[in-house]
Amino acid sequence: MSKRLNHKNAFRRATRVLADKRLSNKLLMEVKQTLTSRAKASEKIGQLRNKISTLIRLVKAYTKGSYKNISFKSMIYTVGVLIYFITPMDIVPDFIPVSGFIDDASLILWLYNHLGYELQQFKAWESKQEEK
Repeated sequence: MSKRLNHKNAFRRATRVLADKRLSNKLLMEVKQTLTSRAKASEKIGQLRNKISTLIRLVKAYTKGSYKNISFKSMIYTVGVLIYFITPMDIVPDFIPVSGFIDDASLILWLYNHLGYELQQFKAWESKQEEK
């Protein structure tokens, strides 16, 4: 993934990631690595670990084709936010102590609330898969 995020091409990049399992796997790996390193540096990001993990599982299930009960637009938003999360040079650069991660945390919280019912459905589906 490129380390710079251009707002104008974010949707195009998210669409490309969703269409390519190799790119989506690479993104998810980078998100996990970023989450681990940022959780150590920022309590706010650490508190979002479960939410980010849910988003990772959602993208993984969607790109594998095992879960499709979510709008494509919601998946574009999800991938776009995850791309933003791993991008160190975003609106507030991540090297700025504390405030560098607040924009990431705010965007993740916004997405989580925005997806609301769709995430509830995904978690219910996920629970049923674990029961099998």
